[in-house]
Amino acid sequence: MINKKQYIILSFFLTRVLFAGGGFSLIVGISRNDLLITSFLGMLLGYFILYLLYRKGTINKHICSLICIIVLLLNTLADTTLTSTYLLYTTPTLFILLFYILVLSYGASKEMKVIGRVSEICIPCQILLYLFIPVALCPLVQIDKMLPLFNTSFMNFIKGIIIFTGTSLLPNIILLNYKDNLKFKDVSKGYLLGCTGLIIISFFIISVYGSEFASMLRFPEYLILKKIELFGYVSNVENILVMEWIMNLVISGLFAIKVLKDNLNNIYLLATIILGIVLINELVLNNSYANILMVKNYIYYLFIFIIGFSLIIKKSKKSLS
Repeated sequence: MINKKQYIILSFFLTRVLFAGGGFSLIVGISRNDLLITSFLGMLLGYFILYLLYRKGTINKHICSLICIIVLLLNTLADTTLTSTYLLYTTPTLFILLFYILVLSYGASKEMKVIGRVSEICIPCQILLYLFIPVALCPLVQIDKMLPLFNTSFMNFIKGIIIFTGTSLLPNIILLNYKDNLKFKDVSKGYLLGCTGLIIISFFIISVYGSEFASMLRFPEYLILKKIELFGYVSNVENILVMEWIMNLVISGLFAIKVLKDNLNNIYLLATIILGIVLINELVLNNSYANILMVKNYIYYLFIFIIGFSLIIKKSKKSLS
């Protein structure tokens, strides 16, 4: 089992992972200049629902397996899209996808505590980047781009809250079965830290680009890094800083595929699911931007449905150990 420190770190990674690959541009387009307000309220709502899930105890393993499949599907899509669009322009997406899957499959062959240790190794880099990026972006901040407030409709305001809650909370559900005897303050700490990081990123997206332009970008969280320059002449540091998101995708993917492997307890079924994820990404999503937009616009409703279903469905008869 993972210890308290590893639980908090994994929760931090899982809270942020589904925002990679379109989450930010969608919520910016919906919430507009109210992004920070809807994100903060979404965090509070997610905190409350997390408490209800914590009180419930063990989460049904079939729900966890479904969430793992969703996380892996969106992770592979974000990884191939981000890498092929901005990092490895001429590399076939299938090659990127297979390399990512091989890394995750190797990690799934290890114990859960090994994945916990890997997350501990990665977190110092995350902390350094979180200290560096705000300092580097502060000179680019224009507060007037965040005004006027409340320039979105009431329905979009509520929708922004729901999207933030669902996107940040859903991956945390699969972690609850590994909380052991942790208190809620320990279970919620990683979620709150992850949400705080998301709100900080949202602040820079809005204050640097403005909601109108940011909503048209596929990866606004990446493109704001392109504006960073060191000492006035060192640029293109975004390709180094984007490793922060790559680490996030890898850690969360390792955890999701390990949980899926443990829940299914059938290597052939696991291999079939992984093959299905590869085929969907390569033949359906990566070959059509319209399909990506459809997933981006509607899958967040599925997130909320699964979270609600997790609260009412009976827990598994046998807890994970």
